[in-house]
Amino acid sequence: MAMALDAAVWIVKMTWIALSGWISSCLTVADEFASSLRSGDIGPFHVG
Repeated sequence: MAMALDAAVWIVKMTWIALSGWISSCLTVADEFASSLRSGDIGPFHVG
């Protein structure tokens, strides 16, 4: 039983590490994108 619990804890920790890295990357990209829009480096997107 202890081995199964250790495996479950390890899987949860690895999943959390992967998700936290992904979330951090998305927030960094969104911040850079918003800064560029505010400063006028890139303009609004015209779709269609």
